[in-house]
Amino acid sequence: MAEFLDFDPNKNSGDLIEASNQQRFFNYIIDVVVYILIMGVLIALSGKEYSEDVLNIAFIVAYVLLSTLFEAMFSKTPGKFITKTHVVSKDGYKPSVLNILGRNLCRLIPFDSLSFLFGSRGWHDKFSDTFVVKD
Repeated sequence: MAEFLDFDPNKNSGDLIEASNQQRFFNYIIDVVVYILIMGVLIALSGKEYSEDVLNIAFIVAYVLLSTLFEAMFSKTPGKFITKTHVVSKDGYKPSVLNILGRNLCRLIPFDSLSFLFGSRGWHDKFSDTFVVKD
């Protein structure tokens, strides 16, 4: 069941409604594809070849940094723009940069992406006191 959050006077709207797990899944898939494309362009422009291990580590770092950058600037990642969702703090306002950084660092916890099987929010949301809500 969707959880209702506090009123956000900056939006001039009523209660915020938590995004569905389906929307969140699409956010993740879209973000991964976009970030792989960005990395592919950067790697092609560098003209160098990298080992698989270096590419895997670079992708993890890029995912955390790009997600943090997008969410700090817009409260959205590319996937959230498409699914019309955004990140808010537990009081319904834009999260602080430290909350957003913590949220995205928590994605490094093994099995974080499976944490949705045990509830509507992932560990990265619970630990950072953030929610993904519908626009």
